[in-house]
Amino acid sequence: MKGLHLEGIEVKEIKLKGEITFKTISFLSFVYIVQGAGKLLYDERYIDFTEGKLVIIPQQESYRFESENADLITIECPIEFIDKIRLEADRIESCENLYKLQYISNNYHARAGCVFRNKNDEDFAKVIIQQIANEFRNRVEDYLIIRNCISILLNLIARNIIQSETSDLQKNKKAFSIMKIITYIQQNIKDRDKTGIQTIAEHFGISGNYFGEYFKQQTGVSYQDYVLDYRLKLVETYLKYSSIRLSEIAYELQFSDESHLSKLFKKYRGITPGEFRKKNK
Repeated sequence: MKGLHLEGIEVKEIKLKGEITFKTISFLSFVYIVQGAGKLLYDERYIDFTEGKLVIIPQQESYRFESENADLITIECPIEFIDKIRLEADRIESCENLYKLQYISNNYHARAGCVFRNKNDEDFAKVIIQQIANEFRNRVEDYLIIRNCISILLNLIARNIIQSETSDLQKNKKAFSIMKIITYIQQNIKDRDKTGIQTIAEHFGISGNYFGEYFKQQTGVSYQDYVLDYRLKLVETYLKYSSIRLSEIAYELQFSDESHLSKLFKKYRGITPGEFRKKNK
């Protein structure tokens, strides 16, 4: 789309006659069923899909759609785009549900099938998705409309996933608990006192000695690794989308100092913060 800065967003309209497989690595993808019906193969099981349904394709997952008469709209969003929206929401203290978007990209509660539990939200999403596709199809130069539509769509998705997790509380208490813990971490990532293991364990009524083991069991990574990786992802977002000095980023995200941040960034990202910022400008 010449002359239109889309931050890596891609939208496609597909007429499916047969099968198509989606596997995303750096993107989070959404597949909307405009019309028709068929089957979705995920994790060696088939699930029926019908018109009006929206399916999330998380990172590193493979979903196969099979149909002879389905029209699909696919939306791909780079994880960096989602992080940027979250950062902006944090700054203006709005869109509380956007705090939960990291769960989608990290596949904490991804499940095959339609994400919507609220019919009004499902109907609203249909209008938004069709508008997004129309903007792309007609190469409209007003990128702000596309961006805001996707932001609203992500917020609707997050809200419905939260509702779904809440309704499943009695069925899966551990999954719900880790969701609440990660929400707490993300919301308090700039306050080291609130994210210390003992503090967070007491906050959720878990033994401090057991907390680390519990967190790794539920997420697959250690608590320290998760917190560091999440902070570094926020550093990447700042470097890409702002002109804030590295010393200020280090202070805001609770690194010891600029030198400490630079060393960790180099170790885990393979380049210095300055090189990363220059590369992504």
